[in-house]
Parts: sequence; structure tokens; C-alpha cells
Amino acid sequence: MAGDGINPRGFDNLDKVFKQIGMDARLSLSAALFASAVDVANKADTLVPVDEGILRASQSITPPKTLGTNPTARITYGGPSAPYALVQHERLDYDHPKGGQAKYLEEPFLEEVGAWPTRFSARLKLASRYLR
Repeated sequence: MAGDGINPRGFDNLDKVFKQIGMDARLSLSAALFASAVDVANKADTLVPVDEGILRASQSITPPKTLGTNPTARITYGGPSAPYALVQHERLDYDHPKGGQAKYLEEPFLEEVGAWPTRFSARLKLASRYLR
């Protein structure tokens, strides 16, 4: 009859399954994004200019909010000394006799972006219960 709807056998839990898939997608996206940020941050740490090691030790990674509509991970250096970290990052003319270089965060980020979407897709599949 019209208006009775269709309820084929085996589909009574479909709404629940779709909700689980949606939650898995959000969690997987956040996990893959965080894994990308950690990889970029680890590579950046090998490039951070070293004087006393304070700048390297100031690295912070903010994980994405799992249920947000626009997940964003953030990598920062410097904390209260962020202006110093920015100068060290941007000044190509600085010499770093104890190691490190300018563009210490930008280079690993561009490498990560250059591997898009292959590397991110692999991380997404690892994090998901449904993607394979």
C-alpha cells in the first residue's frame, strides 16, 4: 500500500549501520589527519635550528576535534616565544652552526602535501573499520 514504506528483511538496522559508518568516517578522518601532523612534526624536529634545544622542545601538536565539521590539526613552535620561532623559520640568511635550517616546518609540510592523496588515503584506511 502507498505510504506504508518499504522494510525489506535485513534492512531494519540500516539506520544504525549508517550512523556507525558516519561516526567511523569522522573518527578515521581525525585520526588520519593527526597521524599526518605527527609525521610532519617529527620530520620538522630534525630540521629545527639548534642553539640550546629550547626551540625544538617547544613543539606542540593540537589534535583535531573528532566531531568537528572542519577538522584541523595544528603544529606550533615557540609557545610564548613564537615570534622567535617565526624569525628562525623565515630568515634564510641565518647561519645555524649547531644544526637545523630555516623553513623547518614548511619543508616537511610540503613533502606531506606532495604525497597527497596516496599517503593520507593509506592513513585513512588504517584508521577506519569500514574502508579497506
